[in-house]
Amino acid sequence: MKKLEKVILRQRSRLGEQYEVKNLKRGFVRFLLLRKEIFLYNEKNLSWVEDQKKKKEKENLLLEEKAQELAKKLSNLTLTFALKKNEKGEPLGSVSFKEILQKCEQNGFHLEKSQLLDSHSLNKFGENIIKVKLINNLIANLKIIIN
Repeated sequence: MKKLEKVILRQRSRLGEQYEVKNLKRGFVRFLLLRKEIFLYNEKNLSWVEDQKKKKEKENLLLEEKAQELAKKLSNLTLTFALKKNEKGEPLGSVSFKEILQKCEQNGFHLEKSQLLDSHSLNKFGENIIKVKLINNLIANLKIIIN
């Protein structure tokens, strides 16, 4: 039977999640140590990992609070665009996501195109709602009015 050594994973990989404790074969442990993918399991490294987990948890809480505030502000924001009409009263053209992102920038919100969940240009007059993904499962509704 081959000897196993306890190690701590530095990052998420095919072996498991970040900071997960694993039992691996000694030869594989040497290989992973050279690649700096693991820590040896000892009290010093274990306490360091626990500190890192606490820091990460605090950072995640702060990010979540900021995202909650941003979601409230975005839900209260209304963007207005004007489109030309043809003789029948139908819109000529549409409002693209690039225009929406530019208008958000002007109002002090920096968003990426990947955060906008509705993947089509807007060409209906009246009120349109676009869902904006902030973090994890937090989604804000952005109101867009087209005249």
